[in-house]
Amino acid sequence: MKNKLICFLFTILLIPLKGTAFGNETNLYLEQLQSVCWYQDLRYTEGSVIKQADKLYVCSYRYKNQPQSPLMWLKLDKNGNPVRVEMKGKIRVH
Repeated sequence: MKNKLICFLFTILLIPLKGTAFGNETNLYLEQLQSVCWYQDLRYTEGSVIKQADKLYVCSYRYKNQPQSPLMWLKLDKNGNPVRVEMKGKIRVH
């Protein structure tokens, strides 16, 4: 019985209280862990397009061959394709 009570109390303490923050801290929820691009303090998901200084940018993954890489703002070329970052080095395992 004592072990069940301890498990119950421990579980209750792990559940964050929604809307409760202390000082400058904020609560971290699973929805905040998804990969997003930021622009002017707003979150944008993958595929979002913004216009800045007559240029279009798309929120997309960084490398062409790594769809799980971090999202970032990429310039769009004249055909509407993102200009991706080229990988500089290669790692070889022998």
